[in-house]
Amino acid sequence: MSLQALSSIAAQQRPFANDSFATSGGSVRVERGDTLSGIAARHGVSLGALLAANPQIANPDRIDIGQRINLPSADRHVTVRPGDTLGQIASRQGVALDALIRANGIDNPNLIFPGDVLRIPAAPAPVGETPGSTPISPAVPADSDAPAATAGRVVPGQLPDTRGLTEAQRFDLYAAQLQQFGDASAQADLAAGRRVILSLRNDTDTRINQGRGQYDDRMVVLWQAADGSKHAVELRANTEPSGQYEDGGPYMRRAVGGNYGGDSRGDQGRLADGTYRFTRGNFAGAVALMAGNDQVTQRDTNHNGRFDDGVTTARGSYGMHIHVGGQNNTGSAGCLTLPPAEHARLFEALGNQNSVRSVVVNTARLTASEALGTEAPAAPAAPAEAATRGLTQADWQRAARTLGVEVAAIRAVAEVEAPRTGFLADGRPRILFEAHQFSDRTGGQYDRSHPGISSPRWNRDLYQGGAAEYTRLSEAMALNGDVALQSASWGRFQIMGFNHQAAGYANVRDFVAGMQQNEGRQLDAFVSFIQAHPAMQTALRNHDWASFAAAYNGSGYAANQYDTRMAEAYARFSR
Repeated sequence: MSLQALSSIAAQQRPFANDSFATSGGSVRVERGDTLSGIAARHGVSLGALLAANPQIANPDRIDIGQRINLPSADRHVTVRPGDTLGQIASRQGVALDALIRANGIDNPNLIFPGDVLRIPAAPAPVGETPGSTPISPAVPADSDAPAATAGRVVPGQLPDTRGLTEAQRFDLYAAQLQQFGDASAQADLAAGRRVILSLRNDTDTRINQGRGQYDDRMVVLWQAADGSKHAVELRANTEPSGQYEDGGPYMRRAVGGNYGGDSRGDQGRLADGTYRFTRGNFAGAVALMAGNDQVTQRDTNHNGRFDDGVTTARGSYGMHIHVGGQNNTGSAGCLTLPPAEHARLFEALGNQNSVRSVVVNTARLTASEALGTEAPAAPAAPAEAATRGLTQADWQRAARTLGVEVAAIRAVAEVEAPRTGFLADGRPRILFEAHQFSDRTGGQYDRSHPGISSPRWNRDLYQGGAAEYTRLSEAMALNGDVALQSASWGRFQIMGFNHQAAGYANVRDFVAGMQQNEGRQLDAFVSFIQAHPAMQTALRNHDWASFAAAYNGSGYAANQYDTRMAEAYARFSR
């Protein structure tokens, strides 16, 4: 299907959401070769309306020959205006409030947004019922003119409260998070006026709703137009798999997932926090955003329906797309999905843009900062709680197989560079800021004015350790942001920022964003770095610790006993 045809389908889709849709439009029989989008186009209705009229369809990409598909009736529709409440809309349209809620499948009557398109049911209010009389409690509209007390606040572990904010204020709030957690490519897209998606995740048990999933996450399409206007379209979404695809799970309908835990069972997966590129295509019988080859996934290897201590990470293209789900079934085996009405709004917000980057962030990592400073780049902030994932035996084994070395050899390097973990207690990656590297890369211009962070020679006394290294990094970033990031070593394997290309990243900011995510990304960077240096890989394979340490740690390796400490660690892990 051509991109022009896909754009045409997307343009037809308008937001409809309805679990108990009136089906007075009749029905049709599915013929060989039919898709839901094709049926919708033939009958002049939107795909969202068609899905809403058929709540019995649990999987939008699966319909059977001979199946009857209900056609939606042609009811009226209205667009939500700033300040509207559902009660006001019901009163203006002469319908019962509960009928309006049912007709649009609204889960939270207090959460509507300007631009939402609501279906007005054809049936009048029942005799004796005053239109709009059904109470909503608490009666706080999503876009009240009076800002809520919590408006504009970002609380880690919760979706941001944006009630009462203007669209420009919402943009600023979300753009601050995107600047914090998105990679350089996402930041550049936003600065250039392209649409960028921020996908905010609430950790949810995949077995919720009897394995059908729950739309308790949020996608936000952000862009700044040529005239300077700021736009933020908030969408109800899902970023996790649903238990119906869990191999051997209590609600399994179809098993989906690779075996990463070594126990013969497929492991459910979801995208790890990070920035990913998607391209417009076709999936589940409708326009979708198709995955690129940059995906990093988390896998539930302990099969408890949660992405917790049993999680392992995997890198590569895993086909986790952004596509339409059902009304009460997310239809996700790991993809990011939206209910039909929100799916339609997503593509309306994207316009004619055919590729887009999505920044996936767990709400536990959100920072309460209103915005990042523009005078100088900010150092990576500490999340409210450590959202990092440790390495599993499967991670170590996968890295060892890739490099052709023993697990004990890789663990020996990690033990000497950053014992036990690559993260501080506050969730930030462990770093060590090297003043001599910063001096060398800035031509020594700050040696006299900032001797604590710029030194012509290596000086052990300048190290402060732990979180205090971020104070040094912040001071250096105020002088030269990229060079400061290049002059620090990062994570479990303490790879210098100036080695970002060898570690698999196009620039240092992408590298730092990867190091902030989890130890899986840190291990991946180590593997790439070693592969880029064959002599180092050979030394690691042969346990030639002096040669390895000389290449990995520099000429001062002997003074710091890197070689002997690695040899001792290797001996312990080999037992």
